[in-house]
Amino acid sequence: MVSQAQDALRRSMIGHGSWMILSALVGGLGLWCYILGGFEIIPGYILKFDLPGSEAGWVRCHTGPVANGFMVIVTALGMPHLDLPDSTAEWLGWIVRMDGWSNVGFYFFGNISPNRGLAFGTSRLGPSDLFSVLALGPAYFFGVLAMGAFGMIGYYALFSPHSKETTDAKGKTH
Repeated sequence: MVSQAQDALRRSMIGHGSWMILSALVGGLGLWCYILGGFEIIPGYILKFDLPGSEAGWVRCHTGPVANGFMVIVTALGMPHLDLPDSTAEWLGWIVRMDGWSNVGFYFFGNISPNRGLAFGTSRLGPSDLFSVLALGPAYFFGVLAMGAFGMIGYYALFSPHSKETTDAKGKTH
């Protein structure tokens, strides 16, 4: 049985993961408009405009957020099976959600950054700017936290006292 707190956490994470996947669709629209040089209103009539970034960057905006959305959704579906205390589950879920969103930001801000958002300062990829910091800062911070969070989730799954228990068809725990 899952607590009300963890049920609410699961629903929140599934919602956020879904919105991350939605952001990938927005990235696909950006890719289409970038390649086309605008937006086709009706067949043959294109409202012309230029988008910043690169075609490869828009491809990343279209594909990368899907992986982050799935990361958040799969974590949401798995955590209730780990017998985590509610406060621990909430903390880990928050870190995973924030890592997902920070990576979505990384793809979009990195696309318009002169160094693809891979460095805070000038590097062989080019100079940095505000978009470099917006791309890398949160992704760097929450990426480190997410490594710890997934280490803890893995530990709970493999080594917690309940990880060795099995439940038979009648619901009896052994």
